[in-house]
Amino acid sequence: MQNNSEQFIPCLPESAPFTAEQRAYLNGFLAGIFSRAPASAGAILPAALTETLAPLSILFGSQTGNAENLAKRIAKEAGKRGYAPTVHDLANYPTAQLASEQRVLIVTSTYGDGEPPDNAKAFWNFLSGSTAPKLSQARFSICALGDSNYPKFCGFGKDVDLRLESLDAQRIHPRADCDVDFEEPFAKWLNEALEKMGKTSETTIRPSGNPVIQQSNNPAEAPAKYSRTNPFPATLLANKLLNAAGSGKDTRHFEINLNGSGMAYEAGDALGVIPTNCPELVDDLLALLKCSGGETVPGRDGAETTFREALLRHYEITKIAPPFLSAVAERTGDQALKKLAAPDANGELVTFLHGREIIDLLQAHSGSRFVPAEFVTLLKKLQPRLYSISSSPKAHPGQAHLTVNVVRYESLARRRKGVCSTFLAERVENPVKVPVFVHTNKNFRPPPQTDRPMIMVGPGTGIAPFRAFLEERRAIGAKGGNWLFFGDQRSVTDFMYRDELEAMLSDGALTRLDTAFSRDQAEKIYVQHRMREHAKELFRWLEAGAHFYVCGDAKRMAKDVDAALHEVVQTGGGRTPEQAAEYVNCLKNDKRYQRDVY
Repeated sequence: MQNNSEQFIPCLPESAPFTAEQRAYLNGFLAGIFSRAPASAGAILPAALTETLAPLSILFGSQTGNAENLAKRIAKEAGKRGYAPTVHDLANYPTAQLASEQRVLIVTSTYGDGEPPDNAKAFWNFLSGSTAPKLSQARFSICALGDSNYPKFCGFGKDVDLRLESLDAQRIHPRADCDVDFEEPFAKWLNEALEKMGKTSETTIRPSGNPVIQQSNNPAEAPAKYSRTNPFPATLLANKLLNAAGSGKDTRHFEINLNGSGMAYEAGDALGVIPTNCPELVDDLLALLKCSGGETVPGRDGAETTFREALLRHYEITKIAPPFLSAVAERTGDQALKKLAAPDANGELVTFLHGREIIDLLQAHSGSRFVPAEFVTLLKKLQPRLYSISSSPKAHPGQAHLTVNVVRYESLARRRKGVCSTFLAERVENPVKVPVFVHTNKNFRPPPQTDRPMIMVGPGTGIAPFRAFLEERRAIGAKGGNWLFFGDQRSVTDFMYRDELEAMLSDGALTRLDTAFSRDQAEKIYVQHRMREHAKELFRWLEAGAHFYVCGDAKRMAKDVDAALHEVVQTGGGRTPEQAAEYVNCLKNDKRYQRDVY
């Protein structure tokens, strides 16, 4: 969920005809020039830039693009400070180079239950293996991205940090563990890490001339006017129920007008939506806190606002943040809460938090009192929600479509609402605008070769990006086959986009459709079962160069589909388990196995 207004930093490819040192210098030079030069002019390297530059390797592990964007920002800042940075996607990082690295900054997210993101799995296998080299010459620091709502917060970043230390690398600055609101801690970490990294080294590079670099004036490379920090106030054009009467679900199709925003997206990208909290919940909290709502408090940007406005638009008011839990425990002296708030609490805390919100804690401990200005400091800032865009810009110019499951449930005798899903479904009517921005996901794209086959596994709302992929391939006349695995609860009530999919089957835009409706029979059938049923044909598509995509639930579905893919290679391709694992790893390394999971 990163600001997309970052200026493009050109980097030379590994195949460029330069030595590693020359390439490092040029990358650093370009990063520095493009971050310092005026946008309207060509730039000549000033005398001040002929200082010695120090090579710096910046590695990123990214699932949705946040870490990649931050890695580019590190390169910009490092270029300003006399470093020659080289940015490496961990999927392509030559691990043999690790033994000779002297300066390394790593920014990485965590996927699932403390696991590495997809592009970092091979790197982690190497780093954690018995053949990993000693790294006594390396100076490093890590910025870990995560979500504190998960038990293994920043788990992968922590694992890498400890492993590098065990390989004798020198940690020059403590790891930063960034929550979803990462901007401030990231900026602090970057400034301090670069200060401590040091530039004295035998391998520093001194430029021998004054090359002339012409700055690009391509409007496509200009910073976007609208971004995460400055979202576009969009109009909601359509709010359609996708489920038929009798369904146990409420899934909506939203159409959002982007005309006039200047924002552009590609099939596979996500749309960030900044919601407003439920007004009824805000009223209930104010009543419990015995406040009018007119009190003055700091907003998320530091500026003063009213307490009511802060609860509506600035802070998360459902999930219990660790500081709030600790404050209630301390204020009440409740020993059970103190145990749950302790750093070593894990499973017990997850169980306690499940289905429980801030209002429940206030009701259960009515003796705890908070003044408004103090209360908001114990809350997380309200974060955007990212939704996979379910439309192609070629099929729907000026619009972005979303496919969203509206979250409603009951817990502890109280009705609960998903913050953003019910904002879109219930609280957006003219003249209310939807603050949005485009979140680029370069790691989730249709095959660049239009004749390549494509296999898509997207149960439930996981169908969203694949509707976009199919629209995109139809619009450009792609010749590659398209195979979709879709599933939900019941075919009669939950077959989303059925008419569209059947029309695509008729006109050839969709080659094959296999469905799995779990509750249409006594034994539950899911998409992974359909994959196994068609193992030979699925493997034949893979052998023909098909790209394999998964979108949807990360906790269970994505893992089950991954296991099924390994089985498909074993049974359909006659491979051993070890050979199947190697085959799947090759798909990942070739970027033919991509996931958009949450």
